[in-house]
Amino acid sequence: MQNLDTFITNDLWEKLKHRFFIEDTDSHEYRVLHYALAIFDVLSTAYSMGEKRKSLLYYSALLHDIGYEISPQKHDQHTGFIIMNDPIFDILPQPERLMLSLIAGGHRKKLSRETSKLLTRNQLIVKQLAGILRIADAIDYPRDPHLQIIDLQLHSRVLELHIQSKAFNIIEARISQKSSLFEESFGLTIETNEIS
Repeated sequence: MQNLDTFITNDLWEKLKHRFFIEDTDSHEYRVLHYALAIFDVLSTAYSMGEKRKSLLYYSALLHDIGYEISPQKHDQHTGFIIMNDPIFDILPQPERLMLSLIAGGHRKKLSRETSKLLTRNQLIVKQLAGILRIADAIDYPRDPHLQIIDLQLHSRVLELHIQSKAFNIIEARISQKSSLFEESFGLTIETNEIS
C-alpha cells in the first residue's frame, strides 16, 4: 500500500478543500479528523498501523461528508461514488483510491460490496479504518465544539474513551449504535466514561 501523501500535494489539497467546502478548520470534518487520529494513535502500536494507514484515515475523515452535495440522505454512498468517479481523484493509484472511497463512504452504514475486490489484508485495513471513522463521527454527532476527549486507554480487550461534553448521553448512545464494525475488526469493545 502506498502513502496518499505522495499523491495529494499541497496544491491538490487546496483544490479539494475549495471544491468540497472543507476549508473551515473548526468544521465537523476537522473535529472528526481530530477524534479519529486520537483513536488511531492509541491503537497504532498494538495493531501495527503505520503512517500509510494514518494518511488513508486522515483523508477519509476530511472527505467523508462530500456526498452531501448530491444528497444528505445517502451522502455516505455518494461520497464513495464521488471519490471513485470525480476526475479530481484520478491522480490516486489503485487500490488506494478504492480504499479511500470505501472508508470515507463507509462511515455511516454498510460497507460497499466493492470491498470484496481488495486483497484480504486490505479488506481488514478498510474495516478497521472505517470502524475508527464511524466512532469519530459518532463522537461529533451532537456537534459540540466544546467536547473534549480527556483520555483514551487501551486495555487487553477494551478501548476506554473518557469524554467531557454536555451531550455525553447522546454521544454514548451514538457510539453504541455505530461500534459494531470497530469491535468486530479490532476484537475490542468500547467503553465510554463521562468526565464532568
